Amino acid sequence: MKTKGKFLLMTVEEMAVWLGFNRITRRITHIQNHHTWRPDYRNFTGNNHFALLEGMEHYQMTERGFSEIAQNLTTFPDGQVAVCRYFDRIPAGIKGANQFGLCIEHVGNFDVGGDLMTEEHKDGIVGLNALLCRTLKLIPSTDTIIYHHWYDLTTGKRTNGTGQTKTCPGTNFFGGNTVEAAETHFIPQIAAAMRRNNDV
Repeated sequence: MKTKGKFLLMTVEEMAVWLGFNRITRRITHIQNHHTWRPDYRNFTGNNHFALLEGMEHYQMTERGFSEIAQNLTTFPDGQVAVCRYFDRIPAGIKGANQFGLCIEHVGNFDVGGDLMTEEHKDGIVGLNALLCRTLKLIPSTDTIIYHHWYDLTTGKRTNGTGQTKTCPGTNFFGGNTVEAAETHFIPQIAAAMRRNNDV
């Protein structure tokens, strides 16, 4: 594990240990999955995790007026994960789905024609979602694992992709950003990872 200021950088395995020593007191019912879009893979050098986090926080505070970085967690192309906003603080991730949400930003542009996700990143994303489901006692489904694309940007209502929405976490994120794609490609991988660890 490495630290810089409030940011903690670790592997998913180290995250499992860290979670064992850190009690989550806020009620969390769902995990948000996002892509950063910018920065993307071209901005990742392999050793600039903290610089990217600091850059995201600076932008969100100065341009968006946030009190700190929006997301609770960030994943990187090398499979590592960073704790950004502590879990007991509500994220600024999806209008209408923040109060009981935990926000993960995945560094990259996962729209069609964007970044090709590395195997390390895929494993890290699946492993992190599985670990969080275990820790939070959530059963993987499209109610507990959600995408930004499923929520209308104006109303904050869940529309499953209709209305005014972002493509986030990307039109090529684990087979697509639709509810059906998540049910077919993403949720089963999380459930399988939990079964391998005897979590379900």
